[in-house]
Amino acid sequence: MSGDKYQAALDAAARQLSYRALSAKLLRDKLLEKGHDEEAVGYALAWLAERKLLNDAAFAESVVRGCARKGYGEMRIRQELTRRGVGREDAEAALRTFSPDRARMLALLDKRLHGDVSDRKEVDKAVAALQRRGFSWADIREALAAYGESLPDEFA
Repeated sequence: MSGDKYQAALDAAARQLSYRALSAKLLRDKLLEKGHDEEAVGYALAWLAERKLLNDAAFAESVVRGCARKGYGEMRIRQELTRRGVGREDAEAALRTFSPDRARMLALLDKRLHGDVSDRKEVDKAVAALQRRGFSWADIREALAAYGESLPDEFA
């Protein structure tokens, strides 16, 4: 009978992972929330990790790629990794591959400014929008400089 709790936790874990990828922490939390025994949950997580079916490093890399595709900056991605239960080491390793999408930043600036950088209030709003997306001030400053250089002289 005691083997049943291990199999039940493993089945539930596999079912959760069939829906979408999860970090070990999120999966542990979900299984415990569903009433599985702590020991059985530990067994299930170890079994899955041993077979490379639960890998926080790979999960973190996929989160970084997904967030980058959505046009988020490093700070927003870091926040998302933390929210999804990825450990600091795996998060840092995954973020090493990230570089901000300059084209997406320039497109957002153009959408907000329409080629007019003379209105300080509108520039501030565009900068705030980029900050909300998680871009650092250094990245925003570079994007603003590139955007300003790409404008015809009558707008600059």
